[in-house]
Amino acid sequence: MTSVRTLKDKYYSSNIYKFEWILAALVGLLVFIMVSYKDLKSLTIWSTNVWDVTLDSNIRHLYEYTFLNKSPEIHEYMGSELLSVLPWSIWNLPIWIAQRFFGIAILDSPLSLAWSKLFLVFLTIIMLRYTYKICMFLTDDKTKSMCAAFLSGSSTFTFMEICYAGQNDILMVLPSVMAVYYLLKNKTKAFYLLSALALAIKPFYLLPFLAIIVLKEKNVIKIVGKAIIGVSGIIIQKLLFYGAPMYADSMASGPATSMIQDMFPKNIHTSFGPISFFAISLVIIYFYAYTRKFSKIHNRENDVYYGKYVIYIVGTTYLCYLMFSTFSYYRLFLLVPFIYIMMLQNEKIYRYNVILDTVMSIGILFRLILRNSNIFLVRGMNGSIVEWFFGKTVNPEDAPYTSVAKLLVTKIGLIGSLQTLFSGVALVSGLLIILLNHPAEKIKLPEEGKTIPRVVLWLRTLIIVPFTLLLLALFLKAI
Repeated sequence: MTSVRTLKDKYYSSNIYKFEWILAALVGLLVFIMVSYKDLKSLTIWSTNVWDVTLDSNIRHLYEYTFLNKSPEIHEYMGSELLSVLPWSIWNLPIWIAQRFFGIAILDSPLSLAWSKLFLVFLTIIMLRYTYKICMFLTDDKTKSMCAAFLSGSSTFTFMEICYAGQNDILMVLPSVMAVYYLLKNKTKAFYLLSALALAIKPFYLLPFLAIIVLKEKNVIKIVGKAIIGVSGIIIQKLLFYGAPMYADSMASGPATSMIQDMFPKNIHTSFGPISFFAISLVIIYFYAYTRKFSKIHNRENDVYYGKYVIYIVGTTYLCYLMFSTFSYYRLFLLVPFIYIMMLQNEKIYRYNVILDTVMSIGILFRLILRNSNIFLVRGMNGSIVEWFFGKTVNPEDAPYTSVAKLLVTKIGLIGSLQTLFSGVALVSGLLIILLNHPAEKIKLPEEGKTIPRVVLWLRTLIIVPFTLLLLALFLKAI
């Protein structure tokens, strides 16, 4: 009986075991080796172009050089700022040397592309360390902090961004997570410096950054001044490349304009004109943040109370963006790690939080696949480690189906008409996460959920695996 009770206690324990970290790592590895997404190829080449122009001319010719040396396998224009690839350039120095001096073309080398993607894994590990530190500061509980790190590292959103797409949002997310940590530690100079760095890499952090400032400051002049400090990195980059060849054209052809348009879709028609749900949510978030009042006396209790609101406001801002705006599938990574830290702050509903996150992840993943997002496509496997291992490159048209989406719709005709079901379930789950995890714990559930069956954690980690294996089967069946 004692051994049975011990196993039961472990099964319902909040501890994260080594086996579960290994499981998450294996899932990540499976997705990592399966795909070489086009964005990864573009970002890798842009990062190594930095070394070419530095050696042959100067950095101001980066955008011109990228355009003139365009390849059918990468995007025509480099539509992002220098800092979005500069840290990657340092990591990719070995594969640039291999290409420049030994003729090993990066785009023809799956190992070179895998090395490039490995940089994102490295940054994610650092991010998980800071996730642990933030949660430790807020809860003073090693078990909860490890749970927050595990939920972040094993999230479907992390697998899609880091291991599948090889996108560079992590370059922005990492300094923003570090910035929040130093803010909670009352190191405001480090907070603004790291925030400016995050915004200089990608501007998505701007909206939660403004919410943090409004939460902290009530003087409008100070709010404007600190917002300017935040965008100083963007301004410096603009000045550095002002008048540089092809810079203006590249920025105009980049995704920034369409991202802003997609961020505020026309959801409702009113007598004032069409309005956006996300615009409404931003007004509510900023007004709410501005009306919060915190003690200026720094002690453990006050700092933790303030810190919980910071995490909540950041997580809520990102979640509203993803619920009410059009986005690329890998952009879901913006939620990591903030919503998981937010969940661990409220241990009474841990079970419900994990279940809601799992349901939301499943709903979003099905919706993304069925709306024909650029995910789980056979062509994405060309240039991957799997392609290198099997020694074959395939024409997607020679596969039985060009994507997992077409396979599912063909084999299960009804599933294509269930997109509204999946998106509705995901939306409600997201809203419940926001409502239930308010720092003041205003909504009380009749039954607490401090523990959760471990099988839920395992299934949550494995959500992406069936789709990945279906993609592998389509690749192997292709001529």
